[in-house]
Amino acid sequence: MSEVSVSAFSSRNYRKYLYGNICSVLGVWIQRLALGWHAWQLSESTLVVGLVAAAQFMPLIVLTPFFGVVADRVNTRLAAIAMHAVLALIATMLALLTLSGNMTIEWLGALALMHGFANSAYSPVRLALIPNLVRKEQFPSAVAIASMSFNISRFIGPGIAGAIVAVYGLAAAYAINAVTYLPVILALAIIRIDERPEDTAPAKPYFAQLLEGVRYTRDHAQIRQIILLSGVSNFFGRGILELMPAFAALIFEGGSGVLAALMAAAGIGAILASLLFSFGAFRHQLHAVVAVGSIGVGFSIAFFGWISTLPMGIFVVLLLGMFASVVSIGSQTEVQILVENRLRGRVLSLWTLVIMGGPAVGSVVAGALAENIGATYTSYAFAATCFLLILVVGLKRPQSSPGVDQSAVDG
Repeated sequence: MSEVSVSAFSSRNYRKYLYGNICSVLGVWIQRLALGWHAWQLSESTLVVGLVAAAQFMPLIVLTPFFGVVADRVNTRLAAIAMHAVLALIATMLALLTLSGNMTIEWLGALALMHGFANSAYSPVRLALIPNLVRKEQFPSAVAIASMSFNISRFIGPGIAGAIVAVYGLAAAYAINAVTYLPVILALAIIRIDERPEDTAPAKPYFAQLLEGVRYTRDHAQIRQIILLSGVSNFFGRGILELMPAFAALIFEGGSGVLAALMAAAGIGAILASLLFSFGAFRHQLHAVVAVGSIGVGFSIAFFGWISTLPMGIFVVLLLGMFASVVSIGSQTEVQILVENRLRGRVLSLWTLVIMGGPAVGSVVAGALAENIGATYTSYAFAATCFLLILVVGLKRPQSSPGVDQSAVDG
């Protein structure tokens, strides 16, 4: 098999989707920075900033497994178009309320929650859509390319957002995000996907499918442990990252420019992690790499509580972004290798739940702690608890579950 044949770029459908999706992902990062900074301006409360961040992710905790089953029952292309249209409408409402001077913290929280509901529906749809755009042998390439584009947008987006907010204001940032959904909607509209035989097969009852995915994840020792490690790292590591709007002001006494620098540093760390995986540096020891990445998250949080200068803060946030991304990319890759294909959507929806839902809860807990004990002691408390849970969850590597080819994971 030639090298070209296993590259997702050789798929015309995937190229169309990728080019459109790059724009929308960039817009998402612009809006995320704007939402966090807007919440701080309206409230000057770390707890409120944490709640607004949580509103964008909290629905994933409850709804993602349910939408994971739905994603296997609907036309994923049409569902993706519908979800992008809803997300564009929410961004437009944010822009109009801000531009008219009618935005309140209540409206901001409500629209952030609406964004969370729409995103919880789109996430499993996206996971189910990608395999329809490429052949089976191209799927690993498609995942790697999508991860790289996401992390590059994560790096570029905050810098662009900081400049937009500083020069044109928050309303412009929301409006630009709304426009960025148009290319991916157009790309999805012109893509044609052949119907698969399993698309017409009779499905099991809804809740039977849901429970089957949950039980499989629970009973598969390796998948269970890797998802738990991911949950711990994302709760503490990304929970701290979601409070950067408040920490930029409280610790570094800066504005939107300082926030953009910190978020861009996290993006650089994520890109470094993506590059390491794209070069195949970790392909032989995925499980161990996820465990080491989790420990790195704990150390980075502890260092963040110790530093007080912006250059050191940028460096530590870069490390935190890198280690958190090592955990996210490594865990998704291992789950993709281990899971049975018929259960892929449902199991990956549970992986998405902890990856996205962990920061939702973590940001609220971190915000509440910072309100009472300050940002520095919050970092120390998070680091200590992170280390403890990593020891509990990941101290012993589980034995391979029946039917698992361990050589596929460890090279």
